[in-house]
Amino acid sequence: MNAASQPPFVLAGIEHVLLLVRDMDEALAFYQDVIGARLESRMRQYGMAELRAGSSHIDLVDTSVPEGAWASPPVAGGRNVDHIGLRLDACVEADLRRHLSAHRVDIVEERVNEEPGGRSLSLYVRDPSDNVVELMAPTAHP
Repeated sequence: MNAASQPPFVLAGIEHVLLLVRDMDEALAFYQDVIGARLESRMRQYGMAELRAGSSHIDLVDTSVPEGAWASPPVAGGRNVDHIGLRLDACVEADLRRHLSAHRVDIVEERVNEEPGGRSLSLYVRDPSDNVVELMAPTAHP
């Protein structure tokens, strides 16, 4: 890899993995009681729960309820992981977008997240195998 293709950011780590579950109560019991994760928030409008797993999160979507239907795979047994979220250190948003464009990586979705530490920008891209990767970077948006 030459210097010109180096990313304009530092990868800070895995922010979260989003898992599809069939029963939220059972899943929460397993991840809290067996794994030791701690429930941080519920986003009932999306059929979701967010659990703290050390410095990362395990997000759960209950695909058995109408609110979680958005994450259901197109075919039965099609997938269980919706996406992986990667935390980036602070970077210039325009540089990040240019970098993705230079590598012919399309942004398939984006949003600004309100978090305890401030706002972050999420850019969703697909890897060559069609897996969704969420790039999360701190942002100074007002």
